[in-house]
Amino acid sequence: MSLSTPIAKLPRIQPQIAKKFAQLGLVTLQDALFHLPFRHEDWREQVPIADLTAGQEVTINATVENVTSRRAWHRRGVTIIDVTVSDDSGGKLHAVWFNLHFLAKSLNVGDKLFLSGTVKQSKSGRLELYNPVYERPSESPLHEKLVPVYRTTEGLSQRQLRLVMKQAVALSHLVTDPLDRPSQNALNIIPLPDALTHIHFPNDHEQARIAVERLKCDELLAWHLRMMLSQLVAAMHQAAIIPFHEAEIRSFVQHLPFTLTNDQRVAAWQILQDMITTKPMSRLVQGDVGSGKTVVAALVAYNSALSHVQVALVAPTVVLAQQHWKTFISMLGKHETRIALVTGHEAKIFVAGTETAVDRQEVLDALAAGTVSVVIGTHAILQPDITFSKLGLVIVDEQQRFGVDQRQALISERTPVPHFLSLTATPIPRSFALWLSGILSISTIANKPPNRVDIISTVLGPKERVVVDKTITETVNRDEQVYVITPLIEESDSLGVRAAISEHERLSEAFPHARVGILHGAMPAKDRVAILDEFRNHELDIIVSTTVIEVGVDVPNATLIIIEGAERFGLAQLHQLRGRVGRGSKQSYCFFVTDKDSDVTVQRLQRVAKTTDGFAIAELDLQERGGGDVYGQRQSGLPTWQLATLSDRDLFERIRTFTETLSQTQRQTLATSLDSDNHAPNEFHPE
Repeated sequence: MSLSTPIAKLPRIQPQIAKKFAQLGLVTLQDALFHLPFRHEDWREQVPIADLTAGQEVTINATVENVTSRRAWHRRGVTIIDVTVSDDSGGKLHAVWFNLHFLAKSLNVGDKLFLSGTVKQSKSGRLELYNPVYERPSESPLHEKLVPVYRTTEGLSQRQLRLVMKQAVALSHLVTDPLDRPSQNALNIIPLPDALTHIHFPNDHEQARIAVERLKCDELLAWHLRMMLSQLVAAMHQAAIIPFHEAEIRSFVQHLPFTLTNDQRVAAWQILQDMITTKPMSRLVQGDVGSGKTVVAALVAYNSALSHVQVALVAPTVVLAQQHWKTFISMLGKHETRIALVTGHEAKIFVAGTETAVDRQEVLDALAAGTVSVVIGTHAILQPDITFSKLGLVIVDEQQRFGVDQRQALISERTPVPHFLSLTATPIPRSFALWLSGILSISTIANKPPNRVDIISTVLGPKERVVVDKTITETVNRDEQVYVITPLIEESDSLGVRAAISEHERLSEAFPHARVGILHGAMPAKDRVAILDEFRNHELDIIVSTTVIEVGVDVPNATLIIIEGAERFGLAQLHQLRGRVGRGSKQSYCFFVTDKDSDVTVQRLQRVAKTTDGFAIAELDLQERGGGDVYGQRQSGLPTWQLATLSDRDLFERIRTFTETLSQTQRQTLATSLDSDNHAPNEFHPE
């Protein structure tokens, strides 16, 4: 076998299982080797059956006493495999699996098994393990190590994944490390083949930690080098000079229906000063939810339009693009700025106070002719087939990876180079901001507009649910609106949390006189936009939604948000969701609702409830994600890493020091090597 061996060719891998692997992007053993576990379970300590209690996460070493198979009377088509096991303690336990028909034939009385899972107590009082992980004794059983847990898909078990991973890890020595030994020493990391072996099947937590640190280093180093190179390439090109139109901007600010905060003024001034030179701007504006980043973006877009250069504002979703379109029309429309919207299902042009639906091609022709000053849309507006007359400024909201992945295309295809402004509502902790400041210019908007009232946040446990419907009634009776957020679209028996569809049905019945809508990511984009428009126009009183409304949606009349299954969200995400209310001058409320009757869960949610400072919550979120054995947490609005997080301060500094010792050629080659999806053999070693 080699790293290029197809998983479909491996022994015991049936064609249907190979297709499941392919759904995860795993076609070869090399793909599998770089499919990293997101946590490890410790199965090494075994508990006697006689000592078990309900709720324990346990591993037992037992002997099979009886095997039965029967159809479930209450679930059509479900077969229950019930295996009675015992051990030397004299205790007995039932291991129960569903629809694993082969177990009834492969397990026999007297077989020795390792079993791992959560102990549950049935209605009859017996202790059971539902769908436990099982393993027969072998020369090197998993139960003598930390056991990896992988991201998977329906129909592909952890057992099947581990079977393939063992074969992939046996070939890890064929992976060539892009960093030579001196570089490894400088960064204080282990060789890549060792890291890949130990992250999959570590002997202990320390071995896993060291492996994770090495792989985090590769992610951060690749990202850092790409940012540096992007800046270097940008510096080799000239951007259009966009002068500061002081009188017009002063008039723009005076005619706003609110007063800019000092942070907004400073951020706008920094951006305007960046654009009066031929050096391409590369600036990140970070601001907490509701801090007013869009106003700053509109101001600098207007200043650019006055210089007859075009502005492209890129949003990650159609919903957010629509939100920006409405905001820009309200702020720039009165100043005779021509604005266009292009999404996957519609195109519009706003001219002289009139909003007109047009064909997509009509917008593209207007951009090429220079008769549209500002275009708003998803990433599609920067595709190669779209020609601009004079693109001077690109603004990207909530997708910092755009700055790395696609800036090169903008530079190579357009002369002069457009200035680049990125916005994020994810507050960046100070330590990471300082590290970034060597690559990007950063503006921070920390203060909210003066008319905003702090949101009152409350944590509600399972015994306090009566408060939810009572407050919904009071809110609707005040002619104000309500968000209800759920973590899922449809119910899941295994997760036991509320879902959008069922909650929409419940609320529609509980509040027959209220207008209740539903919004989730599985709906067509045009339907999502239509539902949000109804909510903005107060044609709906209550909207039940998943996290598609997490960023950017602005409805000042919405004063109550109820977040169901709040324990399933990250702290920063809870803060982002809470920011959908409190957008106007009315007192707003947020309920973090959980059915977990646990002090730990309540205390965690109280951390968010007690502060509305997004920067403080970002630090708490990093502290939470930095602990334990959960390695894979994706960032929102920031670089997407499998393992690294913004709390890896020591690694940031090591990487900064190391990259300063490399030549420009070494940086370029190493960035290419590290940035590939998988490290292939025979890659570059920096001298």
